[in-house]
Amino acid sequence: MYQNNPYANTYNQYNQYNQNPYPQSVQELKVMKDIEIKFIRLLPPLLNQNNLPLSGVYNDIDNIEEDQENPLQNKFSNFEILSASNMGIDNLFSITPSFGRVFVNETLEGLITFTNVSEHEVYIKDLEITLKIDEKPETKTKEQKILLDIKLPPEGVLIHKKMVYSVKYISKLDYVSKYTIEINLRARSSVYDYQYNLNRQRYIIKESSKDYCIVNGSVEVFNTKKLTFDVNYPFRVTEKFHNYQMNTCYIETKIINNTIYPLTITDLYISPKSKPDTQLKSIDDLHQLSKNQNQNLIQKYQTSDENDSIISKFLTLQSEEEANILFKIDNPALYYNEDKYVLFIKWLNLFDAKEKQHIYEFNNGLNTFNNYYKITVAEKPEKNIVINQNFKITLKLDSKNLKKKYFVSLSQEALRDNDKTYDREIEIIDIIEKKIELSQKNPSNNFILICKSDFLGNVYLPRLKFLLFEENNNAPNGHVYDALLCFNCVEKEE
Repeated sequence: MYQNNPYANTYNQYNQYNQNPYPQSVQELKVMKDIEIKFIRLLPPLLNQNNLPLSGVYNDIDNIEEDQENPLQNKFSNFEILSASNMGIDNLFSITPSFGRVFVNETLEGLITFTNVSEHEVYIKDLEITLKIDEKPETKTKEQKILLDIKLPPEGVLIHKKMVYSVKYISKLDYVSKYTIEINLRARSSVYDYQYNLNRQRYIIKESSKDYCIVNGSVEVFNTKKLTFDVNYPFRVTEKFHNYQMNTCYIETKIINNTIYPLTITDLYISPKSKPDTQLKSIDDLHQLSKNQNQNLIQKYQTSDENDSIISKFLTLQSEEEANILFKIDNPALYYNEDKYVLFIKWLNLFDAKEKQHIYEFNNGLNTFNNYYKITVAEKPEKNIVINQNFKITLKLDSKNLKKKYFVSLSQEALRDNDKTYDREIEIIDIIEKKIELSQKNPSNNFILICKSDFLGNVYLPRLKFLLFEENNNAPNGHVYDALLCFNCVEKEE
C-alpha cells in the first residue's frame, strides 16, 4: 500500500512504537525527537596554541571534505566581523570539549546548535531560550528569568537531513549564583503528520502530551535541553581600614586566587563609588608587588637590584596564593563623605589573550566614618609635645544632615585590657564644652581638649566616647574611638 510513498520506510520505523491490540482506544503518539541540541562555548584563543583559532573567516586550505554546497552564509554578521580584513582578538574564538569554569562579570558566549539526526526534513517552528538565575541570599542575588531575543522567520527554519542550524548566544554574568540555560523548541515534519494521519485510522490519538501536541491537524514535537552551571568569584577579597593621625586613610586589601589555575593581575585600582572617574592606585605598583612575591627567584638569578628584567611587570597568583596590597588616601573628602568603594581588578588566565575585570564593592570601614557627622582635627601640636606640659587639641564636627538637629556629648572611656594604648595614654585634663549642637544654625562645632603627658616616647589619645542625640529621640547613638592621635613626648629643653 505504501510502496510508492517516500515516507513509507520512515513510517515503518515509527510504526513499531505504535502497535495497539485495542482498536479505537486512546493512545499517545510515540514520536522520535529528531533534533539534537548542543551548547558549544566560545572562548578567547590561548596564546600557547600553535594551531590557528577557528573564526568566522578561517578556512583550512587542506580541508577537502568541506561541504561547499552549504557554507556558513552568516559567518561575518554572526561574529561581528565587518569584512575579511577586520579580524582581531574580539572576533576570534576557540572551541574546547569542556565547558570550563565561569566567573562573575565575564561574558558567556557560545553556539547553540540544532542537528537534524534523521533522514527527513524537519522544521523548527518555535524556539525559546531562557536564562534562569537562582536566588542566593549570601550574595544578595534575586531569582531572575531572562528571555533571549530570538527572531525566527514566520515559516520557521528548515533543517535538511543530517544538517545543522545554529544560534549565537551571548550573556553578561553579573551575579554569583547557579545559572540555567533552558532551550525549548517545537518541531514539525511531514513525517510526523503522516504518522499521525495513518495511526489515527486505527485508534484515537491523544491530542497532547509532554512530548507533542496536535495543532490544526499537524503534529508539533517538543524538545527541551537544560544546561546548568555555577558562576563564581575569581578572587576572594577582604579589606581593612587604617586611620593615621586623622588626616590619612589607608585601605589594606588581601586578594586571594579563588581558582585552581594561575591568574595574572594586569591592573588594579580603587574608586569611590560616587566618583567613578577617580582612580586610587596602590602604593606599590604591580611590578614591585611581583618583585616582592618572587624574592627567592631574584636572589637565585640576580646579582644586582638594578636589573630585574626577569620579574614580570604584572602580578601572577597561584591557586590560593594571596597578595596584600595597600592603598593610600590623602584627600579627606574621599573618605569622610564616601560610604562605598569599588575595587577593580583586571586579570587574565594563563596564556589568555582577552583581559577580564573583577569588581569588588565594599563599605567605608574607617573607624570615624558615620552617617551623622564628620570629625576632623582643627588644631593639634605639629611637633613633639613636652612631658608634663599642657597642650590643646581641637576636634571639629561637621553635620552631614542640616535638616536635623543633633546634640553630641564627649567623654573619656576607662582603660581596658585590650586597648591599643595600654598604659601610655595622654591625660585629658579638661574637655571644654562637653556637649555641642549641630544644626542648620550651627552646621559645625568644636570640642576642645586640654591634655598633657606623663610619659616619654610614643603616647596616645585615650578612648573617646561620642554620644549623639537626635531631636525628639531619647535613644542615643554611640561611637567610641581608640587612639585617634599619637605624639612623641620629649624632655623639656634646658
